[in-house]
Amino acid sequence: MKLRHAFLALCLMMFASARADIPRPQDAPQPLSPAESAKLFQVPAGYQIRLLASEPLIREPSGICWDDKGRCFVCELHGYNVEGQYDIDELNKSGQLDLEVRRIQASEAAKKKAEAETYGTVKLLRDTDGDGVMDQATVWADRLPPCYGIAAANGGLIVACAPHIVFLKDSDGDDRADVNEKLFTGFGTGNLERGINAPTLGPDGWYYFGRGWAGGQITGPHLARPVTLPATDFRIRADGSAIEPVSGSTKTMGMAFTPGGERFVCTTTHPGLYVTPIPWRYLMRNPDAAAPLLDAPASDDTRVYPISRPHPWRTKREQHAEYFAFYRKISLSDAAASGYFTSACGPLIWRGQYFVCEPAQNLVHRADIVRDGTRLRLQRVKGEEQREFLSSRDSWFHPMSLAHTPQGGMAICDFYREIIEDYSAIPRHLQQQYGVINGHDHGRIWILEATQPYANPKLSPGEALVLKLRQEDDKPLDAATRALSLQKDLEPGLALQLALSVGADKEALLALARNHGQLKWMDAAIASSAHHLEKELLLALAADTGQSQPVMHNLAGIIASRGDAQEISACLAVVTSGKAGEILRLGLEETKPLPQQAEPPVPAAPSAEQNAAWEKRVPAVLAALKEKPDLAEGRLLFQAICGACHRSHGLGVSVGPDLDAEFQRAPEVILRDVLFPSEAARPGYDTLRVKTQRGETLLGIAASDSPTSVTLKLPGGTERTILRKRADIRTLRNISLMPAGLGDALKPEQIASIIAFLRSAP
Repeated sequence: MKLRHAFLALCLMMFASARADIPRPQDAPQPLSPAESAKLFQVPAGYQIRLLASEPLIREPSGICWDDKGRCFVCELHGYNVEGQYDIDELNKSGQLDLEVRRIQASEAAKKKAEAETYGTVKLLRDTDGDGVMDQATVWADRLPPCYGIAAANGGLIVACAPHIVFLKDSDGDDRADVNEKLFTGFGTGNLERGINAPTLGPDGWYYFGRGWAGGQITGPHLARPVTLPATDFRIRADGSAIEPVSGSTKTMGMAFTPGGERFVCTTTHPGLYVTPIPWRYLMRNPDAAAPLLDAPASDDTRVYPISRPHPWRTKREQHAEYFAFYRKISLSDAAASGYFTSACGPLIWRGQYFVCEPAQNLVHRADIVRDGTRLRLQRVKGEEQREFLSSRDSWFHPMSLAHTPQGGMAICDFYREIIEDYSAIPRHLQQQYGVINGHDHGRIWILEATQPYANPKLSPGEALVLKLRQEDDKPLDAATRALSLQKDLEPGLALQLALSVGADKEALLALARNHGQLKWMDAAIASSAHHLEKELLLALAADTGQSQPVMHNLAGIIASRGDAQEISACLAVVTSGKAGEILRLGLEETKPLPQQAEPPVPAAPSAEQNAAWEKRVPAVLAALKEKPDLAEGRLLFQAICGACHRSHGLGVSVGPDLDAEFQRAPEVILRDVLFPSEAARPGYDTLRVKTQRGETLLGIAASDSPTSVTLKLPGGTERTILRKRADIRTLRNISLMPAGLGDALKPEQIASIIAFLRSAP
């Protein structure tokens, strides 16, 4: 592959000799002792951090908990990146650097060799001299599958170690678990960067887990029958008697509950996603209703402000145009050396605030939790707009999970090592030089404490009742609680929960729709309770609407989507105007088959000849960029051509990725996105082709995915929700919705102007 950077050519000359070793770079960061590392933390006034445990007592810690006797347990995850190290050890025997731009897994031989070192361990820690630092570790259980978190339960421990969930217990008091029971098995396994994770006791008494890799049927000795889980998080009974999906899913590891039972999860690039407060089991009650988005970012803030320097491999990868372009296909945060969330994980709500780890950039982020009607939002704490709550200048500090301590502090599991990223994300020639497992014999637990006392505020009466209703959702409502649904003055969260809890109570649902129908998710909550009542509710609300317009629109949409012309016509006889009427008329029209017509062309990857022709245009555009591009023209062209699917500088709509951060990217990288859109198609922005029963074909991007439906974002920003049972939905892999051929339609100077506009300051 053609090299674009002079330093790579220099590397070739350096390593072209016959020597069969690859020297370690001089800029590799070195480990520090716990005492030295402790001096490099930065925390706000009123907080202090201290060491609880470190190597050689523990290594590679992935979770911590205390049981009901106050004993401290740590689980360890061994084998991370070992297969990659074995792979490059073999490669380094050649004495040559692998400079090809790609991301590949280790060889099968390396993976096989790494199996012996890939396992999980659970240890019991003790502080025998009372100095606050653990000095004794007893192996409670060893050679488990890799462990991604532990929780105390039923006098023992629940361990997340895919493909199993294991229950460990010491029944004879010898400090070793003689009970080792597979409560559940069948979970998916894959790269060690994730797995089912973070068992967390919810306020409802169930234990919640992050989803990990996709798996098959889940079985267990106490299950009545096998269970198939969708791609969501799930919860279990501690005795192994039940397992079921829950709304929302962490895309990395961990979750956090508020005292009232609301839940946050996270993804690599967003520190907190708020989970829609409608449980999965309610969404399944009405197969005709399209479910809402199950989780969404609780904040638009994806920046971080580390005080450590990024590892040199990250800087070198960012400076390499071809590698930058390769990882920019995933996200800017994956390609940039630092400054964005890239690995958010292990969230915790502590002392009324939200905390989340960012291991790759050596920090813990903090946010305030703000009530906004039926949802919660996250916002940076005042004074931390451009700094983080806890940061370290030690680039080996990698926090990956947080936990409450019995004394009211916060424990931080530090996967202390040189490189935390999955080896395959690191260019091979940099893997060869730096190595990918340095520090695998290290690991630390830190305790963060506040100097001021804190008491969790009491739940409001409405929040307390919501929590009670969720805990007792298998019990019928008493008359007094049911009567609450008729009241106008209700806390938003309670009104939403009542719409779920009252079930098919027509009078209660009508009152909730009229009095609280404008609340976010109220339309979905009522729909979940209204199966077979949709027509009655819609007609009754048409006579006395109140604040029920969103609910009416949703009910009309459900009726329209069923495609029963007689039912739709009966509703149209009463609902003659407004958006609900428009939806019904559209639904009636869609009961009629479309005239025979040719399907719209499905986007296809350009031919080799087209790619070759566009490659020839690259030098002309790059030359135009060296001149003085016309920013005003670039703005107009972006708005006219790109704005139908992209947003930048306040212009356009977000169908494809936002482009506000393009100023950080090399112009030649942006140029490839323009000329070769399918080359840069990103996960999460796959093109979907939907063929409805009526014969309509739609092309768009999936905005949300639910048990019953998919919502499609179409060019221009409009959205269409399609019931799965009424459409054929297919994903067009590695094909961008963005039209190819801009290299033919635009002059080099025009393309240069668009790129210059994107790279200009917002």
